[in-house]
Amino acid sequence: LGHVAFSPVSIESGETGWYGLGPVSVWPHCQRRGVGTALVAEGLRRLEERGASGCVLLGDPAFYARFGFGSDPALTYRGLPAQYVQRLVMVPPAPRGEITYHPAFEAAA
Repeated sequence: LGHVAFSPVSIESGETGWYGLGPVSVWPHCQRRGVGTALVAEGLRRLEERGASGCVLLGDPAFYARFGFGSDPALTYRGLPAQYVQRLVMVPPAPRGEITYHPAFEAAA
């Protein structure tokens, strides 16, 4: 019905144990039934269970606020507007600086 991925990220300030959320997808005929919400919530629960420091994402603030994500102008990604660069701190401190995803996310199709 759907899919969610979490992958390790690097953050300029050097904090370890951070992950990037995304992509999230749900079959069109199953959208607006809570599938995406359930996938994200379960993924975050598993990250926390494994001792992750936190999670970052690039996305819609209105959707991800329900999970505790918020924007922080000290955290950046390629000059995107701050409200779309969000983080959820599981173990302080909050990171600062540029987020770097694995080079595979940079590959051209």
